[in-house]
Amino acid sequence: MARKIGVYVCECGTNIADNVDIDKVMERVAPLPDVALVEKYRLLCSEAGKEYLRQSISEHGLTHLVVAACSPKQHEGTFMNACEAVGLNPYLFQMVNIREQCAWVTADKEEATEKAIRQVRAAVGRVRRHVPLEKKECDVCPDVLVIGGGIAGMKASQSLASPERKAFLVEKAPSVGGKVRGFSKLYAGMESGPALIEQELKELQGNEGVEVLTDSQVDQILGFFGSFEAKVSGKTEEEERQLTVGAVILATGFDLLDPAQLSRYGYGELDDVYTSLEFEAMNLPDGETEGKIVLKNGKPPKSLAIIHCVGREEKGYCSRVCCMYSLKFARMVKSQLPDVKVAHVYSDLCIPGKTGQKFYEETKELGVEFVRGGKTEVAQDGSVLTVKYEREGGAKGELGVDMVILVPAMQPAADTGRFAEMLGVPVDEEGFLAREHQLLGPVGSSVGGVFVVGCAQGPQSITESVVQAEAAAGKILSALVPGRKLELEVKTSEISETFCSGCKTCISVCPYAAINFDESRRIAVVNEVLCHGCGVCAAACPSGAASVKNFSSTQIRQEVIELLS
Repeated sequence: MARKIGVYVCECGTNIADNVDIDKVMERVAPLPDVALVEKYRLLCSEAGKEYLRQSISEHGLTHLVVAACSPKQHEGTFMNACEAVGLNPYLFQMVNIREQCAWVTADKEEATEKAIRQVRAAVGRVRRHVPLEKKECDVCPDVLVIGGGIAGMKASQSLASPERKAFLVEKAPSVGGKVRGFSKLYAGMESGPALIEQELKELQGNEGVEVLTDSQVDQILGFFGSFEAKVSGKTEEEERQLTVGAVILATGFDLLDPAQLSRYGYGELDDVYTSLEFEAMNLPDGETEGKIVLKNGKPPKSLAIIHCVGREEKGYCSRVCCMYSLKFARMVKSQLPDVKVAHVYSDLCIPGKTGQKFYEETKELGVEFVRGGKTEVAQDGSVLTVKYEREGGAKGELGVDMVILVPAMQPAADTGRFAEMLGVPVDEEGFLAREHQLLGPVGSSVGGVFVVGCAQGPQSITESVVQAEAAAGKILSALVPGRKLELEVKTSEISETFCSGCKTCISVCPYAAINFDESRRIAVVNEVLCHGCGVCAAACPSGAASVKNFSSTQIRQEVIELLS
C-alpha cells in the first residue's frame, strides 16, 4: 500500500507562530516523497484541534503522521491517541518539537524557521521507515511483597491490602516495628514510639489483607513486574513459603555506624558513653532502667554532652535527621532532670523547615548549650568524662561531663547488598539502594515492579518514610489492578539471531536485567516484559545485532541526513 504522510504544524497560539514562518515550513515540506497533506492549526492539543486531526486523518486516508508542535513529553500521547481513535497505528507517527527547540531558543526568525524545516524534513524521512507495532499486555498478580517490618513497611502494607489484594509483610526480627519501636519519644510532637507502633500493629492485625511473616527472610526473588516468585524461609524448613506477587517494596531500613570503630570517642571502653539508640532504650519504661536516665553507678547525671556527626567524615555524607532527634534528647533529659547541664557539640546543624527552627529555639530556651567544634574526642579524667574539641579558629576547648551520648551516622542496613544483588537494583555512592530518579521516580528503582522506600534509599525522617511508603503503594495500586492486564513497553529492544555473536555485552550493560542468554542457541534474548526500550544494548552491541523497534539504524540515519542536508 502506498504511503500517504500527513504533516500538521501547530501554531501553539502565538508561541510558535510568532517566531517561525509556518507557511514557509509547509511550502518546503510539501514536495517531500510520500507527503500527501500539509496543514496548520492554531492549537492542535485543544479538544477542537484533536477532533480536527481525527477527521483529517480519516478524510484523507493517511497512513503515516507527523505533528510539528511542542515537546513530545507533553503531547505525544495526545496525538498517538488521536491516531488510534481512527484506526491509524500510533507507531506510524512522529512528533517534532519546534517550540522548545526552535521558536523559544532561536531569536532570529529566519534561523528558527530554517531549523524547523530541517527538523520536520527529518521526521518525514524517519516516519517513512516506521513499521506498525502492536501493544502487548500480560496477566498480573495484584499481591505485593513488602520486605521490612518497620514503620515504612507497615504503612505500605496497610495501604495496599484489600479483599482483592494480599500484602505479605516479611520481617527478619521476632516482631514488626523496626527501630521506631525503640524510640521513647518522637520528634517533633514528643509522642511515644512504642505507642505509635502498637496502634499500627492493631490496624495490621485487623486487616485480613495483610499477612505478617516475622522471624523470616527472603531467600530468592525471580521474575518481573506483575509476576515475581519469592522464596521466604522461617526458622524451620516447615515454614518455607513460595509466594507469587506482582511487585516488591524494599523497606529494609538502616543501621547505625558502630562508634567502636572510631577509638577517639571511647565507646565500648569508657563507662557512660552511649549511642543514640542506647539512650533511647534507657528512656523506655519497660527498659533496664525503667525509663530513668542514670549512670552505670545508678545515679542520675549532673551534666551531659550530646556529640553530633559521629562518623560523618568517614561516611562522607550528612544523615539529615540526627540534629533534630538530638534536640529531642535534650528535651527528654530536661523533662526528667530539669537541673542537668546539657551541651550539644556539633560541627554543623541541620535544622530544616519552620517546625525545625521553632523546635531548636524552644530547646535553647530550656538552657541547653550549643558548642560548635570539630575533631571531637572523649577521654576519662578521674570520675569525669572530658569532651575535647577544636573551635573554628583552631583554639582548643573541652567540657567535663558525667554522660556522653554519641549520635552516629546512619548507614545502609546490613542486608542491603544482598537484596541489591538478588533483584538487580543498583546502589548509590553511599551504598543505599538507588531510586529510579530523584524527581521523576523518587520511590521506584531501575527494576520494574521493585520499589525502594524509607531509609533503604538513604537517611529519612519517619514522616518522609511514611510518605514514600504510601507513594509506592499508590504506584502499585494504579498499575496492578485486579482483573486488569498490564500494558507493556512497545518500543522494546530486539536482537537478531543471525548477527548475535553471543558475546553477552548487552547483558552486562542492560540496566533492567531484561536480557538473558540462551545457552542452546548461544544468543542473547530480550525479555520484553522487563525491557524499557532504553537502547543501551543497541549502543553497546559490537555486531549490530541489537536494535530498538522503530529506532533502527536506517531510521536514525535518514533522520540525521535530513537534519544535515
